[in-house]
Amino acid sequence: MEEKKLKLKKTRKKRTIHSLFADKKKRYLLMLALMLPFIIAIGIFSSIAYREAKTLMDLAKGTQAETKAENIVESMNYILRDNPTDLQKEYFAELKEAVEGEEPADDVTIASLVAKNYVTDFYTWTNKRGQYDIGGLSFVYDGEFENGDHFKENVYLKARDGFYKYISYYGTQYGKENLLEVENVEVTRCEKTSSQYIISEHVSYKQDEAGEWYDYREDHGYDAYLAECRWTYKENTSLPMSQFATSVNLMIINREGRFEVIEASESKIDARQGSQQNSTTETTEDVETTSEEIG
Repeated sequence: MEEKKLKLKKTRKKRTIHSLFADKKKRYLLMLALMLPFIIAIGIFSSIAYREAKTLMDLAKGTQAETKAENIVESMNYILRDNPTDLQKEYFAELKEAVEGEEPADDVTIASLVAKNYVTDFYTWTNKRGQYDIGGLSFVYDGEFENGDHFKENVYLKARDGFYKYISYYGTQYGKENLLEVENVEVTRCEKTSSQYIISEHVSYKQDEAGEWYDYREDHGYDAYLAECRWTYKENTSLPMSQFATSVNLMIINREGRFEVIEASESKIDARQGSQQNSTTETTEDVETTSEEIG
């Protein structure tokens, strides 16, 4: 008797499942219901991946669509971000005047203004769209190092996984309006270094005697400027402000008339010598106060 009941239950269950799949319309609806969560997940992931990849390529190239004349220093390819703070507008206007004004400023002044613009954009979070939106890249050295790696792309990736790693968390926890915003930057010292800054730069790919391709590089020396910077943030009672950096030392090179940040560190910086000394730029501006290479 019990065996007959068990068989009857199995038969009914099979009929129920069979009836669902026998009706073509119901079958398609069921399949769609089962697949819908996966379709949504794939769509979200694809959107994020595309946005981040596009942002990385655009920022690494230093490009920005439909840039207004007042927001670009054409001769040096400096571009003001599309949603700047009032302080960023002020410092960028000063830099533009120093470079393009009737009486162009001296190199030390320009290097100092590049430092102020870099610091203001990099350390401000209130106008960033998320972890992928890294500030200051317009002022970073734009060249290649070993194996064709692009320097600016590496800076982007290091910053994204370093100082910018928790920006979304803080935005959710405290509100975007309570994120970091640089209020004032003071360059306490900016002077030309006594020796040139040597960079081993990619020139081409060549073949050795065995027919193997290798990265052919040459040492190039550039005039360099050491800038020591301190800054304050807008008053903020929400964030644990003691965890965030308020000073940095920058090494800025004059590469064929364009002043570019090549190193950033809270520690002392010396003009580096030798072809193997240029592959990292160090910083300690992590919210967990741990040292992070950014380039």
